[in-house]
Amino acid sequence: MLSLARFYGVFARILVIVLLLLVSGCASSPEPEATTSATPVEGPAEIPIPPGFQKLDEESVLISFGGFQAGLVVYEGKRKPSWVAEFYRGLLPSQGWSLVASFISKDTILLFTKDHQACVISVSGSQSSARLEVRVGVVEPFTATPPSSSRSPYSAPIPSR
Repeated sequence: MLSLARFYGVFARILVIVLLLLVSGCASSPEPEATTSATPVEGPAEIPIPPGFQKLDEESVLISFGGFQAGLVVYEGKRKPSWVAEFYRGLLPSQGWSLVASFISKDTILLFTKDHQACVISVSGSQSSARLEVRVGVVEPFTATPPSSSRSPYSAPIPSR
């Protein structure tokens, strides 16, 4: 049985993921392709951007202060969306990012965390071009404390037989 403290911790994580993904879509199943030897450029929070992708300034919002960056940066490039998703699945874990969740439908959404940062990679497009949205922000530590009562205010008493 799931303890109340663990339930609140899991609930808090799911809530953060849902909030980060509210403005995102879902994606098609990526197929591995050959990677490029070109060096990626650095994006927000030092997230690598695939070579050949151009930033769309009019759709991007980036806030920087004290060495921290948060916001949404949008790019377009001439790659299959599945290639872009595999680019991030292969590269970010080697840079200390942990893949927390992935959503695959019409679009691909990948959620990574590192220290107290979260990064949501959204990839959409066609077979010849991709739209890449990189969202970065701070993740608060998950230290949910259960209510003082041992019973949840939302649970009904269990009838005895």
